Amino acid sequence: SSHFGPQGGRGGCWYEPSDLRCHVCVRLAANVQGVMFFLSPVLLRNKSKRLAVQLVSSAQTGFAYWTEKSPLKREFRMALRKHDPIVNRHVMFYETALVRGVRRISRPRPTIWARWTGNGIQDLVKKVQKKYEKKGHF
Repeated sequence: SSHFGPQGGRGGCWYEPSDLRCHVCVRLAANVQGVMFFLSPVLLRNKSKRLAVQLVSSAQTGFAYWTEKSPLKREFRMALRKHDPIVNRHVMFYETALVRGVRRISRPRPTIWARWTGNGIQDLVKKVQKKYEKKGHF
């Protein structure tokens, strides 16, 4: 393999054994120690710009495939002829819109907002005072 240096054979790397530039040596060292060697979670993340799309069967069986498509073709709907195992035939599969969760607008809670800004603090004080008079403790 091209990884090995002028010594050739096993262990003949171009870099020093302590140098972590050689990914093969690092992997070998990790395997020898019995430890998986991950440099960073960033390296494990998917950096692809391609869009994940779901293709649903036109036979209305509910069977679906997942695939990717180019971001340049975002406005065009993908259609492929693929096998639907439920009806055991090749049918057309069409891209469906991905259902995204509806984001709620988070509004500050009145109590926290009153403490933070001081607006409506008198109402809060009266409410707490009533509870204290009723229970006798906080």
